[in-house]
Amino acid sequence: RVKALTKHPDFTLSNPNRCRSLISAFTMNLAPFHAIDGEGYKFIAETIAELDKLNPQISSRMGTSLIQWRKYGKERAELMKGELKKLAAMKLSDDLYEVVNRGLKE
Repeated sequence: RVKALTKHPDFTLSNPNRCRSLISAFTMNLAPFHAIDGEGYKFIAETIAELDKLNPQISSRMGTSLIQWRKYGKERAELMKGELKKLAAMKLSDDLYEVVNRGLKE
């Protein structure tokens, strides 16, 4: 449902308030964000990567949702770290780079 809402004509990543209200709220909805198949993590990582080009401050704040992997079981932790590793391999803003690297520290 959240993915569909990102395609809505009134939604844009360039509007920080709309971005926070949809994407950040998704990370607080535990069941879909922490889905065992990792789709929630993948969605948020892809969105963060796209958002980082437009607004590094917002992307870095949203990136903190993935660095909490130590609080979850091994399976989910590995999925979250996998998305962090994908982000780390990209060209990131300094803000997001700092968050991602902090999250990858054991």
